[in-house]
Amino acid sequence: MSRRPPKKSSGLTFDDLHRQVQEGHIDPLYLFLGEEQHLQDQAVRLLINTVAERDRVYNVFLYSVGTQTPETIKVTIPRVIDTANECANMFARRIVVVRNFENINQEESEFLTPYLAQPMPSTALVFQTRSLDKRKKISTALLKFCTVVSFERPTPERLGNWAREYVNRQQRKIEPAALSILIELVGNNMMRLRNELDKLSSYTDEGTINTAAVQELVPRAREHASWELWDAIISRDRKRALKLMNRLLDDSDPLPILGSLASYYRKLLIGKELVESGASKQEVTKATNQWSDAFFNGLRRTPRADFVQGLRRIAEVDNAIKNSEATPRLQMEYLIVELTLPVGRQ
Repeated sequence: MSRRPPKKSSGLTFDDLHRQVQEGHIDPLYLFLGEEQHLQDQAVRLLINTVAERDRVYNVFLYSVGTQTPETIKVTIPRVIDTANECANMFARRIVVVRNFENINQEESEFLTPYLAQPMPSTALVFQTRSLDKRKKISTALLKFCTVVSFERPTPERLGNWAREYVNRQQRKIEPAALSILIELVGNNMMRLRNELDKLSSYTDEGTINTAAVQELVPRAREHASWELWDAIISRDRKRALKLMNRLLDDSDPLPILGSLASYYRKLLIGKELVESGASKQEVTKATNQWSDAFFNGLRRTPRADFVQGLRRIAEVDNAIKNSEATPRLQMEYLIVELTLPVGRQ
């Protein structure tokens, strides 16, 4: 089978990919990039469905570099390339999905590049990730050779349209006000929205999901997790703060989380100045809208310089993420580690 350098499609959305696959056009190399995990999973399923079910055991492979997951097999890059280079059995297409490829070292990166330049035409090799560290050579190579499919968090309008269609398929309806409240509560994470809609549909006997059902059954998880994260940071509980931060990142983009942290640190600075000027606890609460014990304990024991440095680091990470310096999740993890250093060591 002749090999030629891949002819990339231009940057695609999920809808573009869906249309191309329906038309029978599948590229040999894809980079699935973005925070919307639900759509990424749907895109992988879309490609897998191009292989007859009886042939999938021989021609569909879900790999993870350096780690084992319930869905994937732990592999090295040479194993990925060997699988991609094999001709598909039964004259079918071969689908090879690679996750956690960011873990590869420089040697493996150089091993991969020749395949990217001349991929196997009968294989669709898919690299799947939430974000890309553009400083790495592997990132440069993937962006050069792969068709990039972007999976950004959907706008509220698109999320609402998708939710109404999803509910209709379940022979249910949802009141417009109820849908607005639901999206406000769960954010723009389609997977979590789907889970909440499934739960609401199960508890709705009359066929219409109303505001009362949403307010009763859907917790304000994002707000609660944000408050917990603030308390974990000011209490210097690093393990808990990292866990909460990753939970928030699963439901939201990093920039709103950074905005929330910046707002919290500005309140800490306001509170610190008031405490140092002799203000009462009630006056501090009125000025900052904060009342937790963790907040006031943090004010008492933390130097003002730590709050200033924390606010500066939040701004630096915000800028780094906007300029694609390392992955957003990695940048956020480093930030949490710094913000939870012992008092006076930031």
